Amino acid sequence: MKNLFVLPAILILFFSAGCKKSNTVYSPGADSYTIAVLADDHYMDPSLLIKDGPAFQDYLVTDGKLLAASDAIMQEAIQELLQAKPDLVLIPGDLTKDGELVCHNSVHSYLEQLIQAGIKVRVITGNHDIFNPHSYQYNGATQTRVANIGPSQFRSIYYDCGYSDALYTDPNSLSYVSEPLPNLWLIAIDCCKYDSVIDTIYTAGAIRPGTMKWVLDRLAEAALKGKTVFGMMHHGLVEQFSEKHVTFPGFMLDDYQDASNQLMNAGLKIMFTGHFHATDITEQQSGNHTLYDIETGSIIVYPCAYRMITYIKDSSLILTTKHIKNANYSIAPYQTFTQYAESLTLIAADTMFTTTFNKGKQPSYNDTAWHISHCMGSSLMVHLYGDEDRALEDTASIGQTARHYGAPWLPYYCEFLWTDKIPRDNSLTILLKSGASFK
Repeated sequence: MKNLFVLPAILILFFSAGCKKSNTVYSPGADSYTIAVLADDHYMDPSLLIKDGPAFQDYLVTDGKLLAASDAIMQEAIQELLQAKPDLVLIPGDLTKDGELVCHNSVHSYLEQLIQAGIKVRVITGNHDIFNPHSYQYNGATQTRVANIGPSQFRSIYYDCGYSDALYTDPNSLSYVSEPLPNLWLIAIDCCKYDSVIDTIYTAGAIRPGTMKWVLDRLAEAALKGKTVFGMMHHGLVEQFSEKHVTFPGFMLDDYQDASNQLMNAGLKIMFTGHFHATDITEQQSGNHTLYDIETGSIIVYPCAYRMITYIKDSSLILTTKHIKNANYSIAPYQTFTQYAESLTLIAADTMFTTTFNKGKQPSYNDTAWHISHCMGSSLMVHLYGDEDRALEDTASIGQTARHYGAPWLPYYCEFLWTDKIPRDNSLTILLKSGASFK
C-alpha cells in the first residue's frame, strides 16, 4: 500500500512545505508573557537578484516561495512584531533562502531591531541554513555561487539569539538550553543534516544519538528543578496528517516515532516546529503523557502566517495565528498582497506538480498532468492554511478526476491533506499541567 502514495522526489523541493474539553478558563495577568513564532523566513537578500531571468525562474519552478518579495515581507513582519512587543520571538529554522552569508547577516540585522527594542530572540538551524550548495546570485540566465556558512559561523552570527546566555550547549550540535522567561527553559534542538564535503542539501533531519541523550538529561534536570520546558526544532516530531512520512518523505525526523516517544515520556509537552510551511498543531498521547507539535507556516508562503502566543507562567498557552497582509511589494495586477501570495503559491504548486507528471511523457499528457496537479495543489493550499475545513475541491470532483485520468491514489492524497487531526490549528488553548486543550 505504501508505494501507492509515494510522490516523486521533486515534491520535497517545493517546501525545503476535535479538542479535549475543559471548562477552565485562564486569563492573562501579571505572570503572563507574549511569545511570537516566526518560522521559515527563507530570507533572500535583494543583492542576490541582480536581474530576473531564466536562472532565477528555473529555481522558482521547484520552489514555491515568494522569494523576490522576502525582503518586503521581512520588513513587514519586523514592524508588526515591534508594534506587538512580544517578550520573546522564536524562529525554528530556515532563516535564509539557501544559507548565504549575506542573507544570514541581513536576517540578523533585522532581528537586532527586535533585540534593541527589548524583545528576546531565539533561533535554531533549518535544513537550508548551513553548508548549502544552492547559495547563488542570479543575473539573467547566469547564476554564480556566493559564500555560505558553517556551524561555527551560525553560532557567531546569532550569538545574541540564544547562545550568549545559554545555560547549556550541546557538544554534538548547535543545540542549546536557555531560560528566556522566568522558570521557562527553551531547549533548541539542531536536528539538521549538513556536510561541508558532500555537495547536497538534506531535506530530512534526525536528532544525533549524543544530542538526544543530552536533551533527555536536560529534561530530567528541568523536572527536578520544577522548570516548564518548551522545545524548538525545524523538523516535524508528530505526524500532522496520515502517511505524511510516505507522501512527503523528509519532512519528519527520520526516527520521529521513537524520538517523539522518548521526548514525551521524558516530560516534554510542547515542541515548536516548521519546515513544511503549514499552520498545524498535532498531539500525541501515551498514558498520562501528552506532546503537542506546534508547526508554524512560512511567512513567505501563502498564507504568510506566524503565531502570537500568550504564555501564562507554568499554566497554559493561548495560541492565535496572524498573517502578513500588507507587505510593501509590487503586486500588479493583483488587488491585495494576500491575493498575490495565494495566486503565486498555487501557480507554483500546479506548475511543479505538472512538471513532475509531464516529465518523460508525450505532449498529449499535458491535460492529464494539469488536472491531477491542480487537485493536488488545491489540497495542499487547504492544509497550508490550517483547520482544514475550507475545501477548494469537493471529494466527488477529485474522485471523478482520478477515475478519468487514471490516478487511483489521488483521492487518498487529497483526503490526507483535508483531514485535520486534533486539535485545531489556528486558535487553541493548551493547559500545560493536564495536557488538555480547547478552542
